[in-house]
Amino acid sequence: MNKNKARILFLSYVYPPKTIGGIQTYMRDLTTHVAAQNPDTYTLINPGGYAFLALFIPYSIFKAMRLIRRHGITHLHVASGPHCFQALLLKKLTGVKATITIHGLDIMIETLWLDRLIAATTRRLDRVFCVSNATKRECVRRGVPEAKCAVIFNGVDPDIFPLHRPRTELRKELSGRLDIPLARRKLLLSNGRLVKRKGVEWFIRSVLPLLGKDALFLVSGDGPERDAVARAAAESGHSEKLLLLGRTSDELLRLLYNTADYFIMPNIAEPGDMEGFGLVILEAASCGTGVIASDIEGISDAVVHGITGWLVPERNADAFARHIAKRPLPPEKVAGEVRKRYDWRVIASQYIEGMLDA
Repeated sequence: MNKNKARILFLSYVYPPKTIGGIQTYMRDLTTHVAAQNPDTYTLINPGGYAFLALFIPYSIFKAMRLIRRHGITHLHVASGPHCFQALLLKKLTGVKATITIHGLDIMIETLWLDRLIAATTRRLDRVFCVSNATKRECVRRGVPEAKCAVIFNGVDPDIFPLHRPRTELRKELSGRLDIPLARRKLLLSNGRLVKRKGVEWFIRSVLPLLGKDALFLVSGDGPERDAVARAAAESGHSEKLLLLGRTSDELLRLLYNTADYFIMPNIAEPGDMEGFGLVILEAASCGTGVIASDIEGISDAVVHGITGWLVPERNADAFARHIAKRPLPPEKVAGEVRKRYDWRVIASQYIEGMLDA
């Protein structure tokens, strides 16, 4: 079937700017890039955020039925696990092909047996797109037929985050912004919500003491583990190697991505929690910054070992320290591989093909 014959409706009750997060960003970028390749693409999104969710869900059923009939929609795609109930209902009511993306945590919600309900409903849809092999394993473990699961990684727009200026110049600018000298420092960056699975506290306690005095670990982000991270920083005895930045602006984050020697993602396994993919890895790598990350869960699919970064055993402090001591990977090689494998234009094309094959 020709791509141009697909008539696709995207449905989501989480969407920027009212709600911001990984799934929201994914849905915005996916719809934008699919629409650029597939002219007959429509969206039905909740513009009011979670405050209007109770009204949007029933409204979206009737609105979607009208759009499907008016435009001859052939394929409905929904944003995440909890959307599966709407997707199945619309499939039954209209006969449209229904597909869904599962990110990881959205099929692990144990409250009110939601994980079982989501899995039981999801397995009745036509295709389940999983953002990583780890996410696919979680789906299959819960009874979703493996034949219905297709792994399509998250994407990144490789032109959004890079700052096309010399790194030495950007490093001087960052030094001024942070008011600390950075000329001879090895900059290590972490960015994300501070939750236990991110492993930031573990890294501070276990890896930071092994690093040379030139190392500086910049932690961008906030969250429930902030106090534990701050306590680890105070107790580590290596405060000169650490700077907690809190939540950073998009402008400062871009500067950090473009000046770091390595992006660090020291995740640790936590029961009932997982890293479905690790989009921040792609954001940093698109700027030419190599990644050193734990080889667990979806992270294993976000790093091309030895090319965009290094995957190391979980909680192996010596392995982290050993790779940090290496010279940074060639930025052009890192960014080039991201463009080849994870560019949203590539990912969107895979989604279109996957929908048509459903």
